[in-house]
Amino acid sequence: MTNEEKYKLIAFLVVRNTKVLPVGLAKGKSMQEINQMARDTLESIMNMIDFDVVKKHYEEEEGEERKIYEN
Repeated sequence: MTNEEKYKLIAFLVVRNTKVLPVGLAKGKSMQEINQMARDTLESIMNMIDFDVVKKHYEEEEGEERKIYEN
């Protein structure tokens, strides 16, 4: 499994377990419905994100963390 696949699964689990699962269970939804809603939510999030901006922020933060650890 590639790191890209692992990140995709991590994102799915975070969305499902923290947001979709509690609401779905409270509404009596099946796991299949909950999993589909988590996938739909991820799709919606991906369409809203400006990945160029996020990448810039991520790389800036990553560089700052390196500086802290190198000192």
